[in-house]
Amino acid sequence: MAPAAPLRLSPTSPEYKGIAQLNIIYEAGLDSESRPILILCANNLPNTDTINYDLILAFLLSRLDEFVENDYVLIFFSSPARYRPSWRWLLRAYRALDRRYRKNLKALYVVHLSKNYRMIFDLANKITSPKFARKLRYLQRLDDLKQVVQIPDNMIPKPVKDHDVLLPGPPTTFALNSVTPMPCVSLAFGRSLQDLATLEGWTLISDPPVPRVVRQLVEHVRAKGLNKEGIFRKSPASDELRLVKTQLNYGQPVDLNKHSIDVSTALLKVFLRELPVPVISVQQSAMLSELLSKPPRSGTTMDPGEKSHQQVQLQTIFAHKPYALALLRYVLLFLWEVVQHSGVNKMTAHNLSVVFTPNLIRVDEPATTDYVQVPSNQQEAMAIVSV
Repeated sequence: MAPAAPLRLSPTSPEYKGIAQLNIIYEAGLDSESRPILILCANNLPNTDTINYDLILAFLLSRLDEFVENDYVLIFFSSPARYRPSWRWLLRAYRALDRRYRKNLKALYVVHLSKNYRMIFDLANKITSPKFARKLRYLQRLDDLKQVVQIPDNMIPKPVKDHDVLLPGPPTTFALNSVTPMPCVSLAFGRSLQDLATLEGWTLISDPPVPRVVRQLVEHVRAKGLNKEGIFRKSPASDELRLVKTQLNYGQPVDLNKHSIDVSTALLKVFLRELPVPVISVQQSAMLSELLSKPPRSGTTMDPGEKSHQQVQLQTIFAHKPYALALLRYVLLFLWEVVQHSGVNKMTAHNLSVVFTPNLIRVDEPATTDYVQVPSNQQEAMAIVSV
């Protein structure tokens, strides 16, 4: 008899909202290839006597549903844990992670796993998917994790750090993880927009007023990738991505036509993510959400007066970041072109906002309570283009 399908929870249900408060699974930024990082923390699991763990599984699957259509990375802090589910539940949960969840999972890093539970993981791999085992890595220490993926220090719960310190061997040093420094001669990534404008000789009245590398990447995708299904969702080979990025950083000529279109889409996201100052701060995000969510006074279209007022407000929000506003308009205008081909490429405005929001909106020191709301419809996601 086939196992029963796992429960599903709606984000609007009381159970979902209650479990969300436990912070069992949360976002931890992006990796070096602009893929979302999710952290699953066993220490935040509740008492098995006080909650049906099938609801926990349903919640976890609902959260993963938000990411599985794109490449993503999962980190599991398995110790310490005040409460642990039964091994039968673990096997059932592992089986629930079917091909839909495994397909785009690029890596699963399991940290501090005990020998007994590793046996369960290995058994689950043999039962479910030996191929999936290649994506699984067991890491003994937090220092081992830092060698393979960079996450902000404050995304690691204190009990996990304390547990790591008590393990045999040299203790982990908890310096804040950061993006690997760019070479001092970088001519593309990791430079401020103002620096790039000075280096390349363009201004806010140039057409377009954006860095050369952004134009090059966008033009390549516009010419070759608009009809590719799932454009911007897939990651290219890491070696190829690093090669092209290094060449662009040193100002070397690059023929993007000789590379996968996924290289250009990934590098556009990486460029936005590695800007020293985010295109949109969390505070600006809140102001933009309020501005763009106001319905027109009549009908579905703003009158000229409303549109003019919205333009003034937008300029005010970005008064100290005019280069960021110019880049944002350029990128979103291009993404609107991508949306026009969504019948073929399947990338609606909502799908694109899921991919680009973490690259456009961020804080320098993210906290686990800092969540960015993804626009839920095309009008809100792309409304800024018209203003």
